[in-house]
Amino acid sequence: MPAMPVVRAAAAIMILAGSAAFAVADPAMGPNAVTIAAPTRVGAQAFIVADPAAAQCPAWRVEARRVNAEAGYTITSRVIVRTDDPASLALAVRTRQATATTRPAAVRGFTIIETPSVADAVTLANELRGVLGDRVELDIERPRDLRGTLPNDPLFPNQWHLLNTSNPIADVNAEAAWALGYTGQGVIVGVTEGGFQITHPDLAPHYNAEASQGGGNSSHATSCAGVFGAVGNNSLGVTGLAYNCEVSSQLYGSGTQTAAAMVFRNDLNDIKNDSWGPSDNGRFWDDYISSAEVQALQDCAELGRGGLGTITCWAAGNGGTNDRCDYDPYVSNRYVMGIGAIGDLDHESSFNETGSSMLVVAHTSGNVRGITTTTSGSSYTSSFGGTSSASPLGCGAVALALEANPLLTWRDVQALLIESARMCDPTDADWTTNAAGYEINQKFGFGAIEAADLVTAAVSWTNLAPEVSAATGTIAVNAALPDNNPTGVTRTADIPDDIRVESVIVHMNITTPNCGDLRVVLTSPAGTESVFMTPHSDSSDDVTDFDFKSLRSWGENAAGTWTLTVSDELAGNAAAWTDFAITVYGTAISASCNAADVAPPFGVLDLADVQAFIGAFIAHDPIADIAGPDGVWDLADVQAFVAAFTAGCP
Repeated sequence: MPAMPVVRAAAAIMILAGSAAFAVADPAMGPNAVTIAAPTRVGAQAFIVADPAAAQCPAWRVEARRVNAEAGYTITSRVIVRTDDPASLALAVRTRQATATTRPAAVRGFTIIETPSVADAVTLANELRGVLGDRVELDIERPRDLRGTLPNDPLFPNQWHLLNTSNPIADVNAEAAWALGYTGQGVIVGVTEGGFQITHPDLAPHYNAEASQGGGNSSHATSCAGVFGAVGNNSLGVTGLAYNCEVSSQLYGSGTQTAAAMVFRNDLNDIKNDSWGPSDNGRFWDDYISSAEVQALQDCAELGRGGLGTITCWAAGNGGTNDRCDYDPYVSNRYVMGIGAIGDLDHESSFNETGSSMLVVAHTSGNVRGITTTTSGSSYTSSFGGTSSASPLGCGAVALALEANPLLTWRDVQALLIESARMCDPTDADWTTNAAGYEINQKFGFGAIEAADLVTAAVSWTNLAPEVSAATGTIAVNAALPDNNPTGVTRTADIPDDIRVESVIVHMNITTPNCGDLRVVLTSPAGTESVFMTPHSDSSDDVTDFDFKSLRSWGENAAGTWTLTVSDELAGNAAAWTDFAITVYGTAISASCNAADVAPPFGVLDLADVQAFIGAFIAHDPIADIAGPDGVWDLADVQAFVAAFTAGCP
């Protein structure tokens, strides 16, 4: 449903504040259009109605935080009242509007009031609302999507990443998500780049100028925007995964310009896509990101969307086997969701990087076919790809999830992507299981984004408990690394706090003339390994105040001894390990409702808890040691788990 022209935001805000019943609307809606405050089940909502004197008329819903009005509504001259005393209601109606009549509704306990016009119905409904409260609402016909239908865009059959008819498993499962009724309605997704063609006929109808910095006309950015946001069902070109979302543009530049783009209008922008970064040439990029950008990414997550967090999706990189997304300071940032690449065969894309910071993967080029999407010149391309396309496909999936549940925080979105991910290419040798029972792979993170499972999980999701953290503080090492020696130097650090791990940040300083000589591996108390650096071709020097991120211990208990090993495995250079610090972020295990609540979402006992307990029991993880004697994993622990699970959460 395309959005209508820009409305007067001041009028909309005034209506939503309840300070008036009618206000002038944009003349583009018609010469008689006004903005009304319509009582609904969830309170007063602002609508633009084309003709309040009519018995019913087209209407557009307005939200104070949106610039465009949502079309497809019809406002009637009927008022609905929930009442056990229809006779008294009829008397109250006659004293207010002599021309109004009442009749029983088809549903017991409700009465319908017929009035001559929309204006009469609005006036009467607001008067009765003052007496009867939320039992009164206007009778409104709302727009509907026919579930199970596919977009009529002529190039949609070429968009295999949305619906792959030749290899059905190898797509994002858009059809099933759309069939559930989710198309990105009410969500704004931005492209932080050099600007896209805002006049492109498949993007312009949903372009949100207020959420944008504007300017620029990059074909790359135009293609990114089309992957998630090309208008669907308009008999034109292609469709985006979230084809009813609004699209916006933010402009990168210097460090401060890019930081400003990251935080621009995050009261409006729900999601931002970044399909760029330092060169994917295997270089270690500890000197690339500015302090302002680091702070901006944190502000996106902590301040955006009214404190829920603006979601930042990032292309994980196209450097292939000679590179790691861990070397990229953006993808390694804990507030960023790094998205890698699989192709139309459901295998790793030829250019995909590996890394402990990889969250999930999404379908793009790199097996056989490329991506069909928008491009500059009001045109289309069938050869877009790379993680540049995977990341905006992830944005589209997140937009569907936020439509399904607008109260999700950035951490909840990350958790949902993990919980709903599908194991792609299950024959790949790098799949393993962490101590919390999650399948992980350094090529794929937690697996492929599955849009239908994501939105289904989002609807009933219980938000994560508040975030907590525990840190080792800076631990001095000051040790030379043996040259050309895989044994290297190992140090340990204890974290005593019982925290259900979400992310782990390792702050590192190493002096070396050649970063390509190094291997850096973190091992959790439960034995899960996170590789941050491996020997490869890279002559950059030193690891200076760099934050490595690992998601591979997701769901494990942070309490215990963490082990960090650094080795110099190529000959000819002297290196020294200066210091490190480990910080674990997650939720306090005490947030669980009982001893069986060992996996997110906490406060709910489900199959995830059973799977996590089994994995922890086999791994001798302390979280499974819930019955005495401590340090022994036996039948008593199993019986205690079953009893707690059966008891349920309060």
